[in-house]
Amino acid sequence: MLAVLLAGVGCGVALTLFLLRGGEGDRFVLRLGAPTAVSVKQLHEFASPARPVYWLGPPQLGQLEVTRTARGAVFVRYLPVGVGIGDRSAAYTTIATYAVPDAYATLTRSARTPGNAHAIGAKGALAVWPLARPTSVYLAAGGSDYLVEVYDPSPRRARALAVAGSVRRVR
Repeated sequence: MLAVLLAGVGCGVALTLFLLRGGEGDRFVLRLGAPTAVSVKQLHEFASPARPVYWLGPPQLGQLEVTRTARGAVFVRYLPVGVGIGDRSAAYTTIATYAVPDAYATLTRSARTPGNAHAIGAKGALAVWPLARPTSVYLAAGGSDYLVEVYDPSPRRARALAVAGSVRRVR
């Protein structure tokens, strides 16, 4: 009888804790190193002020694939309809977010390095790309500790997305 009473009390406590925490057990978790299909809602749940993620907004067609690395980088890849999660092709637009202390200063030094080109983008963000690999454009805003990479197989599109202000933080 005592065992049944204790079990009932234990279930009640567990239920109360679950309700007080708002059901965190159902919260989206992004596993390390695993390309994962995510909804816009799940990406919003994952991103936070302590862990910002940058993207181009919801896909018009297709799906979002997100990968988180052990070093904290987050890659948001835009896959067209019919392309599977984990596809190894580099043919798709990807926005990567890297934690880099004083990213703007780091990128400013890179802008002055021979072999790199640069432009000032929307809201004063600095965009830098290596001339030898212009498919990746790196962005940083003043005072930010995050470096954003805009990758597209078309160098022209990568630059346009980076400089036009299309890249924004997931809110």
